[in-house]
Amino acid sequence: MIKTNPILITPKGGSITCFKGDDGRIFRSCSRSRCVYSRDLVSAKAYLDDLEGKNNLIMEVPDKVSAQRKTTLKWSSDGELSAVDMTRILDRLANPGLTKCDLACDLKDSCLED
Repeated sequence: MIKTNPILITPKGGSITCFKGDDGRIFRSCSRSRCVYSRDLVSAKAYLDDLEGKNNLIMEVPDKVSAQRKTTLKWSSDGELSAVDMTRILDRLANPGLTKCDLACDLKDSCLED
């Protein structure tokens, strides 16, 4: 069995491990008993965040759920996006916190070096 150290361990206990394969690097994201494999570190981090989010045993139930959800876009009869939805999208695209991400891990592992 190949033994390797994780390149990232989160406070929730999840990890990302890098393996060298015939076709390049493979990243394994694991949290508790679930693992997902990916070809790049950015995807591995996204999968790990997703796995850790789904592993929460205690889920918070919102006190009040809005009658009108804002999860769908509204379109006019001529095929244009509604002004309200267009404004929301443009506001979110202008927010740099929603358009870029940082990986909070140390990438000094020899597995990451080409």
